[in-house]
Amino acid sequence: MKNYQTELKWAGIHFLVYLAWMFTEHVCGLHGRHIQYQQLVSAFILLPSLLIYVLALREKKMKVFRGTITFRQAFKSGMLLTLFMVLLSPLSQLITTGLISPEYFENMREFAVSRRQMSAQEAESRLNTGAFIVQSVVGGLITGAVFSVIVSLFIRSRKVSVVSS
Repeated sequence: MKNYQTELKWAGIHFLVYLAWMFTEHVCGLHGRHIQYQQLVSAFILLPSLLIYVLALREKKMKVFRGTITFRQAFKSGMLLTLFMVLLSPLSQLITTGLISPEYFENMREFAVSRRQMSAQEAESRLNTGAFIVQSVVGGLITGAVFSVIVSLFIRSRKVSVVSS
């Protein structure tokens, strides 16, 4: 497990950042009276998530690989980070919908039905904790893979060629 210490640490940080984000959304009324803005505002969680990938892979490069990391090493580390984040996502969803904002899905269903975006039955089947856990796992895997590629391209060490005269 020592080899994965960096990824575990940053997955834990991401978990706490996500819960803080959800708490802030709840306090700002985005899970209630301002629910129409929730999806737009929630998209911005990608910014701190991307920052976490940058900081985690930079730490891995400096502390584990002593300043030199290949794309492959960085990508592997990014995907391990993704795996740990995804493993924590069901717990973060349960905490969000059970403790932070238990009324969230009821409010989302009412909003979707009132705006005629979904029937009541469709809202009931799509807007619930189980469905959101599946979405967070799938979305986390996709987003994590994309972030891992992008950050790995920038964080990798460039080869320096020496020209002799």
